[in-house]
Amino acid sequence: MTSAPSSGQSANLFKNYNRLIGVAYTLLILALTVFFGYLLDRKLHEEIDLIRGHVARHGQFFEFVLRSSADQLETFRMSACASQRDQIPASGPTLLAQPPGAWLHEDADRRLFHLDALPDRDAGGNLVGEGSLHARAPEFYADLSTALRINSEWSSLVFNLPNAVQARFVSIHRFHAVLPWDRSTELPFDPEVYDSPVWILGQPANNPDREKYWAPVSFAGLDRGLVAPVAAPLYQGQRFVGVLSIDTSLDYLNRLNADFNYPLGFTLLVDQRQQVLTHPELYAKPLEVETTPDLASALPLALIGEIDRLRQLPSGQPATVNGYLVIRHALISAPWSLFYIAPVSALWLELASDMGAPMVGVLLGLALLMVLTYVLTSREFVGPAAKLVAHIAAESNFQPATIPIVPSGWRPWFETITHAFRESMQLVALRQELEIAATMQQSILPRHWPKHPGYVLWGTMRSAREVGGDFYDHFEVADRLRGLVVADVSGKGISAGLFGMVSKTLLRSAATSGDLPIGEMIAKVNDSLAEDNESCMFVTLFYARLDPETGCLDFVNAGHPAPLLIHADGGVAELALTRGMALGAMDGLDYTAASVQLRPGDTLLMFSDGVTEAMNDTDEEFGTKRLSALFLDQPPPDPRTAVERVLAAVDRFAGGVEQFDDITCVALRYRGTDPAPDAPADTAEATS
Repeated sequence: MTSAPSSGQSANLFKNYNRLIGVAYTLLILALTVFFGYLLDRKLHEEIDLIRGHVARHGQFFEFVLRSSADQLETFRMSACASQRDQIPASGPTLLAQPPGAWLHEDADRRLFHLDALPDRDAGGNLVGEGSLHARAPEFYADLSTALRINSEWSSLVFNLPNAVQARFVSIHRFHAVLPWDRSTELPFDPEVYDSPVWILGQPANNPDREKYWAPVSFAGLDRGLVAPVAAPLYQGQRFVGVLSIDTSLDYLNRLNADFNYPLGFTLLVDQRQQVLTHPELYAKPLEVETTPDLASALPLALIGEIDRLRQLPSGQPATVNGYLVIRHALISAPWSLFYIAPVSALWLELASDMGAPMVGVLLGLALLMVLTYVLTSREFVGPAAKLVAHIAAESNFQPATIPIVPSGWRPWFETITHAFRESMQLVALRQELEIAATMQQSILPRHWPKHPGYVLWGTMRSAREVGGDFYDHFEVADRLRGLVVADVSGKGISAGLFGMVSKTLLRSAATSGDLPIGEMIAKVNDSLAEDNESCMFVTLFYARLDPETGCLDFVNAGHPAPLLIHADGGVAELALTRGMALGAMDGLDYTAASVQLRPGDTLLMFSDGVTEAMNDTDEEFGTKRLSALFLDQPPPDPRTAVERVLAAVDRFAGGVEQFDDITCVALRYRGTDPAPDAPADTAEATS
């Protein structure tokens, strides 16, 4: 019996409730925190996508500027090539007799020629070269004509390319044309130009495909600062003529880079040689910077060791590197990369500050809801529940108490539980009585089986309820005989159990106290049971008397299922019915006995109708045919195996369906006068 709740348990109810509420609220806060974390993480990914869009658009601005320079350079080159194809190679006198060649003057003192006399100095640049204008090779005049043609077209740069600070054509004949115009004293031809990367990278050996290229950044003076040249070789047919170049100002690129409009992080432009071309701090005063810083000097300390990894990042794909968000955008018009770098922690803080107010509002609202819930549940539920526990504790101790003051909805609970508890106490007492009755019934069943060289006996009884109506017994009778009985009382429960105990006692007493034939002995027991049997109960039984020395088995069947006789050769047969009625139904009945001769190795299987009438989920009975089939051509080696085979088969057939009848099964194996060794079942105890 489960102990009733005590007043201490009632007192602890509030503590338990508070503990559970604390755990529940803690879990709720944790769940909400995880949810907010999920929202922040989702917002972070959305923000990263937004940043990626900003970086892509920012890269398009650089693409436009650089593509414009490269396209304009290609336009000049195409124009120069077209002029070379269309015109007749000019001779010196012809070229110098008309503009713009007529504006070329020699300076004998300085041994050079120039275009200082150009009348419209906004329409072109200056052309300065070494040596004389006269008595030169035809190729010189052809290239000079091309240079003058290009020089006259350079004026479009002023309007089309605000980023371009200088355009230049360098000829193999030691002259150059330079935009914007300046006096020859400021634009002298320097032979060291042939050692510059712009010239070297354009040589046929280094650029056999005649492609445009971006040369390393160089310093163009305090007024122009650092410039990034885009250049292309110029040919007349297969003859290399010189190199065209346009210089893009890093000052302009840094001003463009400063227009990046995302508030966190910074962008920087890096060329193919890992030189930084734009940076918000390193180029704070771009015109004062004379050398390009390397990438390591522009990165945070945490990223300095990850330069190779940064260079290999997929274009446009955000990556987290050592706590920094990095996006590399590869440019198409130049072999450069635009990098965006921002601390991930700064992004988290920015997002948290944006979402902080809504989160705090939700948390405050949740806290208020928790407080209201706690107050209401304490007053409307936990308090009355604690009083109910105390009320039950009083009732369980047989101390009736008045119903305390509780909300009206709780009052029926107090009344119902009080009534139910008192009924439960009565049911518990009844169950205890049933358990005692079941224990008593089991105690009168045989717990040990006889040890005899001529036979082995074993059986079991399984009740459908606490107290069953089946019983079995074995005992010694006169002249070394062994009496066996398997019986089934009508009905179930305590009344059937008591009737079975009376039947068993009368049968054992009659069988062991006289020399009556078994038919007359059974009739005597029937008369005793029928006398004063106001409940009209009856019992079916199979009673047998075995002579172990001869194997002769005399038996009476009083309305009981016919036992099976299993021969040693695997044959199975039912014992003939003796047509006797169940005992106790009426007195004055006669019972006919029959006999069967057992042979060594035969097994007699006795059972109640709970075996053959076991039901499965389709309301189909197990039946005698299934029972016989268990032993046909497969006789059991010992009685216990026979009984357990039957029980296992019945359980498989029922498939878990609850049975409403007791199941009793007892097996007798006859060994004869020269018994063969059996399994040690003859020493086993009876089970139920």
